[in-house]
Amino acid sequence: GEHQEAKNFRSNQIEELGVKVKVGLSWTEIKGQIVQLKAHDHSHPQSAEIYAKIDRLKSKAIENGFIFDSSWITRPLNENETNESVLCGHSELLVIALQLIQEPVPKRIQVVKNLRVCGHCHEFTKVIAKIEQCDIVVRDANRIHHFYPNGQCSCQDHF
Repeated sequence: GEHQEAKNFRSNQIEELGVKVKVGLSWTEIKGQIVQLKAHDHSHPQSAEIYAKIDRLKSKAIENGFIFDSSWITRPLNENETNESVLCGHSELLVIALQLIQEPVPKRIQVVKNLRVCGHCHEFTKVIAKIEQCDIVVRDANRIHHFYPNGQCSCQDHF
């Protein structure tokens, strides 16, 4: 209903005004090298592993009662997309998955993101930190989020 109308309005306004939408980018350091991934990136040599890890994290999150909130999707879905695939393709989640592949039992994961973390990624990262029992620090465009192994964030959910 109204949610769909709002999405359509936003898409139409962006198109009519010729606004350039910023691509979400995230960076992390792996073995002394800076790695950058963009939202829905498939260019990394370990792309298949990254998305497989995301799928495993999604399954564990759902087992723990996590619900994917489609209200964070701001554009119409393409034919081959699902709410989960769009939400879990955000760059910070891809970088976190890559870090978990590189270091299966990390103490701390650090990420820098060029945009603000959306509500879905914020909630999902809290769950990931709890599942993996590690600290995850994400520096977004507004603040530093420190996700603790107990599933809490330093911002106290004010983002």
